[in-house]
Amino acid sequence: MEKKILIPTNFSKHAWNALIYGMSMYKTQPCRFFLFNSFSARSLLGENISLMKEGEGSAKEKSEHNLDKLLKGLSFRKENPGHQFEIISHQGSLTEGVQEAVDTHGIDLILMGAAGESAPINSAYDNTISKVIEKIENCPVLVVPEKIQLSGDMEREIVFPTNLRNGFKLRELTSLIDISRFLNAGIRVVYIDTDNKGMTEEQLAQKENLSTLLSGSEFSFHKLTKTNVTTGVHLFIESRESDLLALYKRRQGFFQKLFSQTVVEEVDFNIRVPILILKEMT
Repeated sequence: MEKKILIPTNFSKHAWNALIYGMSMYKTQPCRFFLFNSFSARSLLGENISLMKEGEGSAKEKSEHNLDKLLKGLSFRKENPGHQFEIISHQGSLTEGVQEAVDTHGIDLILMGAAGESAPINSAYDNTISKVIEKIENCPVLVVPEKIQLSGDMEREIVFPTNLRNGFKLRELTSLIDISRFLNAGIRVVYIDTDNKGMTEEQLAQKENLSTLLSGSEFSFHKLTKTNVTTGVHLFIESRESDLLALYKRRQGFFQKLFSQTVVEEVDFNIRVPILILKEMT
């Protein structure tokens, strides 16, 4: 089945890298990539980083011009004939435009590039990526740091922390399962027992349910004790040199605890791997 991937772009190097990452990840999979630019939102992706001189044409013309140039550049890449590309030039709010595209085209994944070595996903920071993560509903988001590239068919692993206090729907985990398959990556489910009291019966039941949902993938469970959630996740990734972090974002709960303002002030959570944000589906 064809995957539909939305890539917001401001025509920067990191946005281009996210596109190349997506094309490499789905190198054997038919995909339709939607290249999206919002040209009036006052945000990073709304700034028209254009090759046109100042004053030449309207903001709409600049947006469409740069999207057309991007499309023409991609026409020379022949890695996968099953990869198709469309452009969307949107006037208005970035997040409203992205949500409209998600709903209209049935987008499976939003893929965003981050400048620098890490992915700034914390909602405490006022940036484009955190706004998309916070406001877009019913669609997962994959954030790729600028310097991350895919090469070879090596074995990889995805770290998936959870407190096992709430259940999951299969469709909420679809992108995690798909990406693990396309990247040849095992899923490492990490439970952090901060108070060292062990799992409740409810948590054991949720673990069993999660095992069933992941049964078609290569996965394993890991338990950490005597550490807080943020530090535990960080150390797990660093010690194993893991390749990707997956986080499940409910409207309230574990995600907010992991990336609250207090946590940011106390812990330098600077993960230099792509981060997949799974969304609670309504």
